[in-house]
Amino acid sequence: MSTSSDNTLPRRALVVDADPATRESAAALLKLQGFTVTTASDGAEALTVFARDWYPLVLLSRSIPTLDGIELASRLRVIALAPVYLIMLTGSTDARDHELGYCAGVDQYLLLQNFPGELVGKAEAGMVALRRRRSSRTGRLDEPATVDLENGAHTARHLVGRLRAEIAQAARTRGLLQILSASLETDDDEAFARQNLGASASNALLQAVHDAIRPKLDWVTRLPAPAHTCRLAVVMPESSPIDGPAVEQRIRNAFVHWNTESAQSEVRLSCGLASISRNEAPPTALEFLGQAERNRRGKDNARTGIFQVQRDHAA
Repeated sequence: MSTSSDNTLPRRALVVDADPATRESAAALLKLQGFTVTTASDGAEALTVFARDWYPLVLLSRSIPTLDGIELASRLRVIALAPVYLIMLTGSTDARDHELGYCAGVDQYLLLQNFPGELVGKAEAGMVALRRRRSSRTGRLDEPATVDLENGAHTARHLVGRLRAEIAQAARTRGLLQILSASLETDDDEAFARQNLGASASNALLQAVHDAIRPKLDWVTRLPAPAHTCRLAVVMPESSPIDGPAVEQRIRNAFVHWNTESAQSEVRLSCGLASISRNEAPPTALEFLGQAERNRRGKDNARTGIFQVQRDHAA
């Protein structure tokens, strides 16, 4: 497989689908965006093609002959010698099936009902993510690791893979694993600017979290959010029952001068904590994240973290 020594990403894409019409449609759309496109009709052919050249972008179907999409994604990750962004085309909206894909290496899902309308946007978001991932640092040596979905440097697979490993470890050791969801939001377009933060409100929240947690053990994910909102999730493995509330209080203390506890405040800070009970079956990564989000909102809501985690990250 050839690689490039500079930071230029070739606009090359591999499309893998058993249906000729889907392959042709996807290839045509990507070619209009300046991609050089190669197609494959099954998993074995795709592996052969991929091993011979570097394709930064791969669109693969969930259901393909010889190797299904999940197995193909996993094998592509093994043989890839350079960055690659995997988009999986599927008709399933099942969160557990999506989580299998994320853990195998899928970066983004494209639902069949949204194809081909969303293909170009997701492809361009993938190229942006690869460029940012190449230049991103997950944190300085003295800071906690940060999985950054907000700026597109990382995707749901990075979050799901890490969180799933923490859940498995907690199940083995019967240790306490907690997630704290934290959000800054406002209804006023100018509120963050009046606090002298502007676009750096998310960085202020991230810094407050970094100052509040254990840098060598806890880690953070910065999540996509609507306009005028910043969202983070803090993962606290091997914690005690008092650690989660203590971290929340330290974060609140960092913004006490904003008077976020007041109903009249133009900026709201909300937090929600979820933990895995030692006496229950462990949840999936996305279910666990979703529980923290529901607790933050203070109400049960069927639209859990998966819908936010899977957002496009186009610049």
